[in-house]
Amino acid sequence: MKTKIKIIGPRVHNVGYRPFLIALADVFGIQRFEVHNSLVEGKQVVIAKADADEDQFRALVDAMQNRKPKKAEILDICYEPFDGHVRSIVRTSMMSMNTQLAKGIDAIESINEKMDLMLDKQDKMLDKQDQMLIEQEETTEAVRDLRRSDERFARMEKDIRTIKSKLSIR
Repeated sequence: MKTKIKIIGPRVHNVGYRPFLIALADVFGIQRFEVHNSLVEGKQVVIAKADADEDQFRALVDAMQNRKPKKAEILDICYEPFDGHVRSIVRTSMMSMNTQLAKGIDAIESINEKMDLMLDKQDKMLDKQDQMLIEQEETTEAVRDLRRSDERFARMEKDIRTIKSKLSIR
């Protein structure tokens, strides 16, 4: 029996629904199964087509009603007879893998762009840190100079006191 299944909800796209359904169909031995995303009247819809015997279809329906991708939000699941062609699950699986791979490549490119920005920021931070270390070293040297000056003044004051005491000057 050929059936069209519509899964409708505010969040049924980009949550892994297609691979999820392909895996279910495969588990139940459905050889002819296809699935794609669509928009119907502005609502997200996942449309699946299955050519399965009654037992396989019931097992699929039970699984779909009891399980879903983690981030999916479903309003309704509709079933209706279908007379058209249904692709093999192998072809559907290959198409799905290619789609997911393309998404993965896009995600990796986005991550690489963000990493480049982060590395640029990190380089700027390291430059600032180097500048701060230079300034810290300059400040430390200035403090050392002041201490040396303080030590010289202290020696000079001691020497003056010694001279005054020898000359009996207060």
